[in-house]
Amino acid sequence: MLTPQAAREQYNFAPQAANGRGKNHVADDQGKIYRVHISTIGSLPVLRFLDPQIENGFFDLSPTRGASALIDRIFTVMDSEYSWDTPAYRGLCSELELDPDRGRPEYKEADKLLMSELEYHVAWSASGGDYGRLNQLIFDLRDLLRTDRRPEFYTYKRSAETLRNWTFKLPKAPFSDAFSRIDLHRIASSKSVHTSIDFLPSWKGRGYSASINLWSTSNCEDDGWEPQSYGHVTGVALEPAHLDLAMETVVRRLTAQGVVFLSASEARAYMDGEGAYWAFRQGSWQCPGGLQPPTLTASERMLWRVRRPATPLYDQHATRKQL
Repeated sequence: MLTPQAAREQYNFAPQAANGRGKNHVADDQGKIYRVHISTIGSLPVLRFLDPQIENGFFDLSPTRGASALIDRIFTVMDSEYSWDTPAYRGLCSELELDPDRGRPEYKEADKLLMSELEYHVAWSASGGDYGRLNQLIFDLRDLLRTDRRPEFYTYKRSAETLRNWTFKLPKAPFSDAFSRIDLHRIASSKSVHTSIDFLPSWKGRGYSASINLWSTSNCEDDGWEPQSYGHVTGVALEPAHLDLAMETVVRRLTAQGVVFLSASEARAYMDGEGAYWAFRQGSWQCPGGLQPPTLTASERMLWRVRRPATPLYDQHATRKQL
């Protein structure tokens, strides 16, 4: 739905032509102006007949039928089954000076047949339940495979969840096939994606839980990474229990800049040795449950004040920093 400001800008009309038609808009026989707009639903074109004097443009169309010969031709197409290549639809767009391909999805040639196969299963009259969820999955997969726009992260995530919890009485294979074709290198997000990483005590600090967000600023990298915010992060972290697309990106980026990720068993061994030393040096510590450092004896405390024990991860970090 358009915001009031967007509606005002979008419904800023040019003067009417003598025949009651100007670019993107028409007038009825009494001179009232309407606008015709093309949007897409499920990758198909949808003609919208809108009233510019109403905030979002939508209104009861019934009283408008018969208001002019041109308006009746518009409703004839709107009431019919049409697609991007339907002659009546394209002819009307030409008459109204509309681009008939505005918003038309573009796909790789190799994906077009699969897209048609998925669309065959759309239940156009369904709005809820399993049919509604299946429709959503089909529309999401079609959007994710478009080449004229970048795939949306949250659309990808929703599709992955639906496929993981498959309940439909249909073969899953073509849907999984479509999902496997998504170009993960092109994924983007129109809103921030939140992740959390648990850092253990190390030479970098006492341990903490870090919120690392992707696509939070307009000048982020293509994969959503923001080096200006997180490029300085190093240390030792607990390997995330679940790796989705966003977490994989965060782990890959942090690993590349020196963060060492440890499994649960590796983290326990680390906290019994090197991690315990760094917790001691920091004077306090913060760890996920079950990874607390052991209680030190008086002799261990005295020894660690004058001599550092084996710290292989820190040594690796120091060597890397010198290179």
